Amino acid sequence: MRVLLIFIDGFGLGFNNPETNPLARFGLPSVEELFGLPLTQESGIIIKSDRCLIPIDATLGIEGLPQSATGQAALLTGVNTASIMGRHIQAFPGPCLAKIITEHNLMKKLAMLGLAATSANLYLPNYFELVAMRKRRHSAITLAALSTGMSLRSLAEIQNGYAVYQDITNELLPEFGVATVPVISPQQAAQNLVNISRKYSFTIFEYFQTDRAGHKQNWQAAQSILGVLNEFIGWTYKLLPGDTFLLITSDHGNFEDMSVKTHTLNKVPLIALGSGVQNIVSNISDLTGIAPSIIEALTKG
Repeated sequence: MRVLLIFIDGFGLGFNNPETNPLARFGLPSVEELFGLPLTQESGIIIKSDRCLIPIDATLGIEGLPQSATGQAALLTGVNTASIMGRHIQAFPGPCLAKIITEHNLMKKLAMLGLAATSANLYLPNYFELVAMRKRRHSAITLAALSTGMSLRSLAEIQNGYAVYQDITNELLPEFGVATVPVISPQQAAQNLVNISRKYSFTIFEYFQTDRAGHKQNWQAAQSILGVLNEFIGWTYKLLPGDTFLLITSDHGNFEDMSVKTHTLNKVPLIALGSGVQNIVSNISDLTGIAPSIIEALTKG
């Protein structure tokens, strides 16, 4: 058994209102066709043996708007990190939160059990240099990946189809001085991601253009993003081996409500696909339930 997790930053369940919600205006047909309705608050809970849609809480019982650092940490560790820290923490983890992530994340726990875990994301050649210069900080997902001892994926790997850039299609790479990697279709990116996942018990891919578009209230970008995600998710599901669960979730809302520039209090979707997936996700109600459920699915035999 394997698990492939597509993490989509700032991707909540908003109202079925095309005036405020890109998911209501433009749709995400590859997901809508699986569940027979739009991906909005009105969809409610759908649990079937091979497909589940569960709205899960991202507030973790703490006042204020959910944020990326504590939300991703809770997702990765199964620990209510917002409660431990006493607040929601924005963007990138500080030392205390980073310590919790590094010591308790599911990727490290799986590695200690002899189960291979990986991040499929490409990292630019100067990534560690920028971190050393304090111009870049590790995300929670990057910290989790590094805690396993893995090497982050490089240009050589993406050129061979064994990494996926954060924008899926490589279109943004020239903006960061990389002109040697060709633009690919979301279908090809999906094929690359699935090929990577075949070699690991757990694979995670991090996508954050949704959160950026939400903060900027950029409807044009939102339409483009949903077009890419629709094809990417659709092909990932079609190409998925029978022994792999596909999970799609987020850390907080944002993209689903373009009437505000901030994050939202909305629940986020947990989309779970694969034969028997109901058995591992049906009891999840908030972000802290994801990591334990993945570990259970990969270790129960």
